[in-house]
Order: sequence, then C-alpha cells, then structure tokens
Amino acid sequence: MNYPFFAFMARLKYIARWGLMRNSIPENDAEHTLQTVMIAHALAVIRRDIFHEEADPERCAALALYHDASEVFTGDMPTPVKYFTEDLRERYQEIEDEAREKLLKTLPPELRESYRPYVADMEKDPSWPLAKAADTMSAYLKCAEEIQSGNSEFHEAFESTGEKLKALHLKEVDWFLDHFAGSFSETLDEMNLHIK
Repeated sequence: MNYPFFAFMARLKYIARWGLMRNSIPENDAEHTLQTVMIAHALAVIRRDIFHEEADPERCAALALYHDASEVFTGDMPTPVKYFTEDLRERYQEIEDEAREKLLKTLPPELRESYRPYVADMEKDPSWPLAKAADTMSAYLKCAEEIQSGNSEFHEAFESTGEKLKALHLKEVDWFLDHFAGSFSETLDEMNLHIK
C-alpha cells in the first residue's frame, strides 16, 4: 500500500503565503519552512552555546520542519483572518488539529507515533517556544526583505511582527536580531563587506 505523507509534504511548495499582501518576492510554505528550520536550529544553538543552557537544536529543527504541515490540507490562512474574532481563531485551531491527525493517518501505522510529537503534538514539546519563535522570525525577515525591495505594503507587518518578537522575551531571539537580522536589509554588496 502507498502512503502519501511525503507526497503531501512535498505540496508545501504549492501553498502561497501572504495571500492578502502584494508581494515583490513570492514565498511558498516550503521556502518559509526551510528558513524556519534554519532559524529554529540557530535559536537552540544560541541557547546552548551563547547562554550555556540546555537545548536540543536537532529536535527544535525537527519541530520547525513540520510546524505548518497541516497547511497541506488547510492552505495558509492569513493572520488577519485567523485572528479576526476569538471564535474564528478557536475554530481554526480545531481545523488545524483535525488536519494534523488526518496527516498522521497518511503514514504507515507503525510510524505514526514516532511522527506524532512533530506533526500533531509539537506544542507540548519543551523546545516548541523556540520553534514557534523561529516561525515568527521568518515572517519578520520576509517583511524586511520586502521593505528592502521597496515594497511599503509590508511596513505595518514588519512593525507588528517585530513587537511580537519582543513580547516573547526570549534572549535567543534578541541575540539573533542583534547579530543576524540586520543583514536582511542589506544588498548583496553590503553583505559581502562583512566577509573578512
């Protein structure tokens, strides 16, 4: 029997993000996921190597890898719609939960419990706050790139996402912002000046 889990995951590349915004640089869920995985891994490495606290970078990366997996069924719901009312937010959470369970059923029964912590129960994991912060950071950096491209459509999203990151009160996020985020507003030539 064929199990379509990975075929579904491959369809993340067809799901466009920022559906209510004019984009200079289109972004799909697969691209966003890759960046989120890299940032989640980095945040955990920062926690471990800069702040000398316990962290599991590989587990954090794996959580980020599947953070939007339910969107292979639901698509990407724009944030203003998702949070339009509390009732809508709660209902959408139920839909996401159902989609995650449905996705688990596309795996062989013997593998489902191994994938459950990443696909359906990620929010229960101690590493989840860093993976979720990486998701928000990816959105913030997308906004910075759009502004760099001259797209003023993303100014408000940039500001509100920046405030959301500050409100997390995660020193790893602050460290990442201080050391990496500024480069996303630079040209390739400006980034090359940092290479010594």
